[in-house]
Amino acid sequence: MVVMKSTKVLIGSENRVKIESTRQSFSKFFKPLEIHGLPADSGVSASPFNEDTFTGAKNRAEHVKRINDEQALKANFFVGIEGGHLQLHNRWFQFTVIYILDQQHRESFSTTGMYELPNWIVEKLLAGTELAYIIDELAQESNTKEKQSASGFLTNGAVNRLQNYTQAITFALIPFLQEDLYFQRK
Repeated sequence: MVVMKSTKVLIGSENRVKIESTRQSFSKFFKPLEIHGLPADSGVSASPFNEDTFTGAKNRAEHVKRINDEQALKANFFVGIEGGHLQLHNRWFQFTVIYILDQQHRESFSTTGMYELPNWIVEKLLAGTELAYIIDELAQESNTKEKQSASGFLTNGAVNRLQNYTQAITFALIPFLQEDLYFQRK
């Protein structure tokens, strides 16, 4: 009997949607699979802008890698997911950054699709209100960030957070699936 070694992934969040999207993406390529969500500080604001969104995702993954190394958890991959806002062409967009780091310190970034935000929401964001709270109020629900989130609300349920993240995590895995194209060439 051949026993296959499990691929272990640590994600810098305890958010159920982030954990499940990571599970769905990695399970397409790695079996057996273990996913564990751990609290991790992003080191950026709760609603980051532009480059800080990339920094936040990277910080989350590096945080769980440090925990892994300190506690000898033997994980193979470390995932950071950070939602934020990006200004392009004099407009503001919501997007999420995915950062994956492995034991060999190889890394990859990806993003979800971006969608434009209305000016009145941008004004609230710039004043320090987190998008999740704005969507909670609009949807008249609580904790929408663990459910449909902004993408689900604004698309009337056509694209929810789980779908958005799952695709982006799969894209962030590309370098690890195509190692010879990304990590071996000089």
